[in-house]
Amino acid sequence: MSLMRLAYASEATFHEKPAEHGVEPNVARILMMSRRNNAKNQIVGGLYYGNGYFFQYLEGEEKAVNELYERISRDDRHRNVTTLIQESLPERTFTNWSMKYVPLSSDVQRFLDKNSMESFNPLNFNRPLCEGMIGVIRDTSNEGRVIDHRQLASSRKARSSRTDPVSIGLAVAVLGLVGALVYASTMF
Repeated sequence: MSLMRLAYASEATFHEKPAEHGVEPNVARILMMSRRNNAKNQIVGGLYYGNGYFFQYLEGEEKAVNELYERISRDDRHRNVTTLIQESLPERTFTNWSMKYVPLSSDVQRFLDKNSMESFNPLNFNRPLCEGMIGVIRDTSNEGRVIDHRQLASSRKARSSRTDPVSIGLAVAVLGLVGALVYASTMF
């Protein structure tokens, strides 16, 4: 059995919707299916979606990756599917990711800035740009986790509703001042 790697770019055919939990809903559905199916087939890799374009990198057994890419190519959620890299691989470079997702991050923005790109369009990537984007996906600091903004907001709310010593001190001071004013007003 031989390992291979494959990177491709494509253009989304859907109209982008507001992000839910930090991910565009169509992309979220793709990720859920990819993570489930790729794990079964021991395929690893990463996905980036931005400016209406997909960039995906896959590693795995040659037969499994080719079969997956055939299905991906027929998916009507994108068009202009373009193979950027397709070659054998001596060993895996991605581990523990059935499909890592990289949201727009400072890492991606740095990559765009470094390469003098105003916007993300992987259909125009040459090999060095492709390798650079693979590195961004592999090395990005967010560990591929999808951010649940509702959970983040509720944890912030929970933290802000906790009583800290400074708040207690200010409340006591205000109550003392109000009490003193009330007492002083009854003396005259």
